[in-house]
This record gives sequence, C-alpha cells and structure tokens, in this order.
Amino acid sequence: MKSKLAQACVLVGVGLVCGVVIAQQARPDKKAIAAELQKISAPAAEHRNFDPFLGSFDEEIEYEGGGGQPVLIEGDASGQWVLGNRFLELNAHADMSEQVKFESIAYFGYNTQKKKYFVVGLDTGGTYPVYAEGDYDASKKTWTLYGENDEPGVGRIPIKFVIQVNDKGAITQEIFTKVAGADGYQKIAKTVFKRK
Repeated sequence: MKSKLAQACVLVGVGLVCGVVIAQQARPDKKAIAAELQKISAPAAEHRNFDPFLGSFDEEIEYEGGGGQPVLIEGDASGQWVLGNRFLELNAHADMSEQVKFESIAYFGYNTQKKKYFVVGLDTGGTYPVYAEGDYDASKKTWTLYGENDEPGVGRIPIKFVIQVNDKGAITQEIFTKVAGADGYQKIAKTVFKRK
C-alpha cells in the first residue's frame, strides 16, 4: 500500500518534487557523506611537491618594483600544511625599517578539478588578494603560475610567479608583471627562502 505522500506525488505527477521532499525527510547517512567527501576532496600526489615549503626559513627579498637599485629586505618565514594537507600555508614577516613592517600569507595548492597548481597571496601591502595558477616542471622543480591583478593607480595587469626549489632546499620566488608599453614581463621582486 502506497503512503499518502507517494499517492500525492503520483496524482500531481511531479516526480522531481516528490524525490526532493522524500530526500529531505530521510535521515542522512553521515558515514556515506564523509566517504564521498573524502573521495572528491582528498589531497593528490601532486600536493606532496610542496613539502619543501615545510619548516622555518630565513627570507631575503630584493624588491625592484620602484625602479633604480633593488631594495633589500630581510625577514623569516614558516610553512605548514593546513585543512587536512590540502593547502600549504606560508607565513612571512619582514622588517623594511623600524617604522615599516611587512607581513604576508600565501596559500599554495593543487586544484584536482582543473589539474593546476595555484597560489593565493595576502599581505599588508594591500587589501586585495593576488591569485595565479599554472603548472609544475618536476625535472626543474619549478612552478610557473600566471594571473591578473588589479594594481592601484595602474589597473589590471598580468602577473607571473616563477618558484624553484634548489638542490639544497632553498626556494626562490620571482614575481613578474607586464605593463602597457613594455616588452614582456618585468621582474618586480625576488625572494629567497633559506632553510634555518
């Protein structure tokens, strides 16, 4: 014998609505939900390429964005896995002078849907994020990531990150931008992370 709800669904002829109503009444199976979430969101083997970022580093920045001689800035950084080893968080602190301090947080990851590596950067130099994505060359231990960024007073410009791990575990990150009227990308900053 059919339930009143099932009879109503047949009478109205709206099977989709009936399915939604029944699904809302059913008790969710938490184990099945957890298993499905783990299957679609588990870290991939590609995430392990970020292992060299783990730990503590001395940081040296050569900032060239203002033209002229590069400004040298020193600081420190530390990297750790977050959110179940899905993202690598890199925290950095640098002192440009006694009056000016610079902090940044970068999240590195591998998007298993797009099959692309990415970085999202936040820092005290602005109130906006920087995003770039691209590929990893395992033979060179190098990521090349591209994006676009809205820069105050300049507008939307292409950006490029080139990040390389050397044989001694040091990491070099170069940031390039492409501005109107210039040929190709121009380097604005180079950061070297040396393991402590």
